[in-house]
Amino acid sequence: MKDSDLQGPGCAPGPSTNHPAVTADTDQLRELLEQRYPSYYLRIVRSHPHGARYRLLHRGKLALYTASYGAEIRTGTSESFNFYAIMPLRGGGAVTLNGEDVTAPISLIGPQQKIDMHWSLDHEVMVMQIPSALLQEALATYLGDPPKERLRFEPGVNTTSALGHAFGMLSSAGTGGTPPFAASKLAGHHFEQFLLHTLLSSQSHNYSHELGEIPASWIPAALRRATRYCEDHAGEPIRLGDIAAAARVGVRTLQLGFREHLQTTPMAYLRSVRLAHAHADLVRIAGTDSQTTVTDVALRWGFPHLGRFAALYRQTYGRPPSSTRQGHRRA
Repeated sequence: MKDSDLQGPGCAPGPSTNHPAVTADTDQLRELLEQRYPSYYLRIVRSHPHGARYRLLHRGKLALYTASYGAEIRTGTSESFNFYAIMPLRGGGAVTLNGEDVTAPISLIGPQQKIDMHWSLDHEVMVMQIPSALLQEALATYLGDPPKERLRFEPGVNTTSALGHAFGMLSSAGTGGTPPFAASKLAGHHFEQFLLHTLLSSQSHNYSHELGEIPASWIPAALRRATRYCEDHAGEPIRLGDIAAAARVGVRTLQLGFREHLQTTPMAYLRSVRLAHAHADLVRIAGTDSQTTVTDVALRWGFPHLGRFAALYRQTYGRPPSSTRQGHRRA
């Protein structure tokens, strides 16, 4: 076994592949883990004749792997710097975080936690390793601003939760099947996003209450920022996340706010702003010698599909855009 076999988050993202299992002596695995994680320790209680096994399932911005240490062990670390979700695939085990037992079937371990684990002789575990910065970045898209406090999860994960079901789906890959996300680099990216957002939306943490409701102060300040941004940047390529960032709220809060207070969506509102600008341009050049065409106006305001632009324009203003451009009065 090589040290590169244990690489996790922090390496360059790449497509998932069906990595073969790697076997090693228990002492080899312990030595490599201790080199990579200085605060890590492993104590062998009873050896297993089949040795240790490690299989990398995915390596990108986050890592997913299965491992069996080839022994009954006590293991842990005085302080972890990444998030780990650990699920026994077979055998038994016990996890203690900061001196308290985790009784749920899946344990979620975060930074600055003292970890102690005891795994049976025939154990095998699945580990999802996520860098703290990656989760903080994903959380910021919900909040609209970088979180002020460290993200802290409830450590016990039930198998009936959305996150538990996600791990259940992955368990077949962990026992030798082909991972569903191994098809391509794009599939791997969507797999990572699925896990990140499932984790943030389904597992209780210290920001859960902020993700589930709209603060009373959201209106009018944030809505005003969002609509002003749409007005000022209507001629630019704008994504939903750009509007949320300008409003300084998360995407979900932005969507809920628009729906509750304006009875529309942020992108539909942006489209109406762009349509109004296009209409104003057509009115302004009507009856003049300008060489600007309806196509020019539509493209300027972000309507590349001219048929859809014409249909939307007629629905809104009661006549085709060409009629406005030619200076015809509405009947």
